[in-house]
Amino acid sequence: MTRLRRIASDPPTYIVEGTTREELFENAGFAAFSEGWRLGGVAPTYSRPVVAPGDSYEELLTNWVEELLFVAEQSGLVWAYFVVDRLEEGGVQGSASGMPVSFVVPRGHRVTGVAGLGGGLVAVPDGWWVELRLAVDPLPVAHPQKS
Repeated sequence: MTRLRRIASDPPTYIVEGTTREELFENAGFAAFSEGWRLGGVAPTYSRPVVAPGDSYEELLTNWVEELLFVAEQSGLVWAYFVVDRLEEGGVQGSASGMPVSFVVPRGHRVTGVAGLGGGLVAVPDGWWVELRLAVDPLPVAHPQKS
């Protein structure tokens, strides 16, 4: 279940939640892509593996989101589905699925990375949460022409 709430716009900042750390990472990916794209109607047409290193869960989360953005940019895809298969200090491994950028409606600004995590991952009785601040391109997302 995707659990996130946008709490600020400059920079875009979300409270991201998950019942497990894995779900929290998946929801953070969704937050990053929902900032620049309308993800309703995006089908899991294409899938790519995503692996990111890190020494702490905060570093892993930052690297995971930035690797999702990099793989999407390189492959011309917009992700709307995220799966974390393995998460432990040292690395995170999973996959992302979505559609070609030309078939997804833009909104807002293109996310270029993670600007910061406010306070790190926080354990709560029903799981985990984090404040995720995103770095964005100052220009709105441009929609490429379908080919």
